[in-house]
Amino acid sequence: MNTEKRGLWSWLLQRITALLLVIGMAVHFFVFHFSPGRYASRYYEEIIHRFCTPGWITFHICLLALVVFHGLNGLWGIFADYCWSERTVRFVKRALWFTGLVLFGIGVYILIWFATTRDGF
Repeated sequence: MNTEKRGLWSWLLQRITALLLVIGMAVHFFVFHFSPGRYASRYYEEIIHRFCTPGWITFHICLLALVVFHGLNGLWGIFADYCWSERTVRFVKRALWFTGLVLFGIGVYILIWFATTRDGF
């Protein structure tokens, strides 16, 4: 465990987000992929209707935030294992934050766009 370069919070949040991702993905897969009646002819419409409710949109936005943070924090952990100059470290931190915000913004836009074009609200 190399928390000296990465920071204790980064290390701890990586473990917490991993646990929350496992739970969240299990819920998502059970509800949207393995629910009873999935072979019924109306199954697609039921899933779309379920997906477009505000509660599930919120759930998926939270799941998206966890995925983006966990992935980019993992990249930061790999990067932090090497000795770099302070200038390079600042640049990479900013680049990862910018990338994370852009990916999260695009994901939220797509989730909301899909829900509003499918009679969700």
